[in-house]
Amino acid sequence: MHAPLVRAFLFSLVIYVQTFLLTTMLHELAHALTSLALGGRPVLHHVYVAHEGIDGARRAMVSAAGPLMSLAQGLALLAVFRRRPGPATAGRLALLWLCIHGLVNFFGYLVTTPFVPNADLGKVAAWLELPGLARWGIFAAGIAAITWIGLWAREPLLRFVVEPATRREPAARVRHIAAIGVAPWLVGGAVIAAASWPSPHWISYVYPFFAGFFLIVTIRRARSVTPPEVPGAPWVEAALWPWVVGLAAVVGLLRAVVGGVALGG
Repeated sequence: MHAPLVRAFLFSLVIYVQTFLLTTMLHELAHALTSLALGGRPVLHHVYVAHEGIDGARRAMVSAAGPLMSLAQGLALLAVFRRRPGPATAGRLALLWLCIHGLVNFFGYLVTTPFVPNADLGKVAAWLELPGLARWGIFAAGIAAITWIGLWAREPLLRFVVEPATRREPAARVRHIAAIGVAPWLVGGAVIAAASWPSPHWISYVYPFFAGFFLIVTIRRARSVTPPEVPGAPWVEAALWPWVVGLAAVVGLLRAVVGGVALGG
């Protein structure tokens, strides 16, 4: 792998993990604050929230709050990318991963609805007493959305090209997506799963790997998108260490609430 691609991989890996964990924290905070607003006594942990004093419809609303927060995050940033493509910078890549993580988090929960009744939207489906056909319809909608995300992600990810050959050679586009997307997903998934320990829910360890499935679509269809001209790859020539420090801070904050922080009385 050429040096610019290696730096692109390192930047994307650090930013991928950082923004994934930030998305998780916002997701769990939405659960906790909604529970508190509805009269519950939530205890905020790193990858889950324990609830007391809340059940029925209120519990379903609390379960829906996390995925809806992620959806709002994803849609808001999607609007930014559709209206203002912007230059390729590490900060822009962070916004892109925040956008994708938000969308994948919400639509990924749609996919789990028939299989994981104790997941967020599985709980909502159970409270609504949705029939099996409806749950499978939600699953299909989730699969369709994840596929669309995989197709959409090609163009913004290819805006971060670092080699002139990427514009001319379809195979180089595949290498670029592998370096900036697939490799950070696989390596980052292991880091995220480790940072999620301990969790009472097995899905906390599995989800980081499922979350990148959209990239299978992205890399398989990367050849059909022509990226913009490479401006000398200035974004990967920037300093990486501030992003590493930022990642360490996010991991530190996440681990600080492993034991739980009680909100409310």
